[in-house]
Amino acid sequence: MIELMVVVGIMVILAGMLIASLPGIQSRVNRNKVEALMAELESGLSKYQIEYGAFPQNPLTGDRDTDGIKGAGILYKYLSGDYDLSGTIDAIEAAESENGVVGEDQMEEVFVPNLDIASNVDSKTPRSTERGGEPQVMDSYGNPFRYLAEPPNISEKDRNTYNPTYDLWSITDTDPNDEEEQARHITNWQSN
Repeated sequence: MIELMVVVGIMVILAGMLIASLPGIQSRVNRNKVEALMAELESGLSKYQIEYGAFPQNPLTGDRDTDGIKGAGILYKYLSGDYDLSGTIDAIEAAESENGVVGEDQMEEVFVPNLDIASNVDSKTPRSTERGGEPQVMDSYGNPFRYLAEPPNISEKDRNTYNPTYDLWSITDTDPNDEEEQARHITNWQSN
């Protein structure tokens, strides 16, 4: 009987340790998903820049976080292929209305596959969703990605971005206005 109680006690202790570690495991899984999507977005932005000679620009008002959230809509519009913001890739809409076949030449404007809302409807962690009336690229924490890009001819002292090209970041599960928690953000620049 004592041996049985010892075994049950050990199992309870191990189960408690497992349950205590679950939030950390889920946080790491979410962080890995954000990093993977960020790499896809960076690749899509590079392809866009090669195609058009510049990164998609967004007008800056001075509030970095608000401008970054608006940038999530710009990422969606220019990388998903859904330029009319209808929720589906425009080339697919055109092909369905014409002959039902999508050729490779019609898919050139999709820089990040499966970013359109129609591809993410049934997903637990959608890559994009409509928020506030506008489609946006979302991270696995349910927050919009932040994106800022300025014209390349701005001097370094007038620049609002950390990188000369663009800033892309996820606030993860932190408060965007708490400067102490900004170290936990996933960014495409090095924090000092």
